[in-house]
Amino acid sequence: MLEIDKNYAELPWLSALRTELVSLCESERSPHSLLLYGRRGTGRRQLALWLVEALLGKDPLRTLAGSDEAVGHPDLLVVEPADGKASISVDQIRELVDFFRLTSHSSAGRLAIVWPAESMTVNAANSLLKTLEEPPAGSLIILISESVSRLPATIVSRCQRLRVPLPPRELAFEWLVAESGEPIPGDLLDFAGGAPLTALALHAASFGATASGFEKDIQELQQRRAIPVEVAARWSKTPDLALEWLSWRLAGEVRSALGVSTDIASGAVASADNAGIAHAGFQQMEQIRELRRLFRGGISTELSLAGLLMGWYGGLGR
Repeated sequence: MLEIDKNYAELPWLSALRTELVSLCESERSPHSLLLYGRRGTGRRQLALWLVEALLGKDPLRTLAGSDEAVGHPDLLVVEPADGKASISVDQIRELVDFFRLTSHSSAGRLAIVWPAESMTVNAANSLLKTLEEPPAGSLIILISESVSRLPATIVSRCQRLRVPLPPRELAFEWLVAESGEPIPGDLLDFAGGAPLTALALHAASFGATASGFEKDIQELQQRRAIPVEVAARWSKTPDLALEWLSWRLAGEVRSALGVSTDIASGAVASADNAGIAHAGFQQMEQIRELRRLFRGGISTELSLAGLLMGWYGGLGR
């Protein structure tokens, strides 16, 4: 359920938001539909779990003794892509509509969580829109998304919106170290875009070693000690992660190239080199955005990665 391993008792950067949200939904001003949006790993789903627990009176991730399976609650429905699927189908939304027609088992009414909301098909979104326009009494639909812009405007306009912000870096890093119980590289949080839950998941998956492997591959490409097809074969095993890391690495290259100061004697040559690196970096970031879109269409991952990595062979922008 919701790909959450645990229900955190507290996330310090969300304390005030949690109190505000629960108070709102327990008041007479309680919305029928709520849109929680923000970067992955900031705690959007955690906020939804806290709210469900406050309204239904129990932890939605509670498990039976001797079992790893979540018990759930009869008044809660979680709608997410089925196993092996990338989208939420119209049939799943129809099940949600039928769910709200049933009698509630508690005074809290019936609750549904739709995540990620942007994964709904067009027909699914249209079906949900009808329910949002005429919400059943005593119902609450919680949509979770990365961005308002990724949802149809008609859906967004019928929801009360709440942005889940990134925490201050120092607070996020303190929490990350305390939660992991061991030293954490500072650039891990930077790679996660400042999202502490993402950084924690990466650390648990030993991403530091994976990133070191990516960096070694790039260095060997630049020194012509490896060829793009060899590196692409390795990266094709985790293409999304590899492209995310490369995009982050490119952003660093571009910032460095644009921010380098040179002395007057070598300024003309250095400026041209830096401009070439920055231009190549921007081109590659655009290629990465396009590849992420095309990968979902079934193109050859390994061949596409090899083409992208050709830009690093012998040095970026050279």
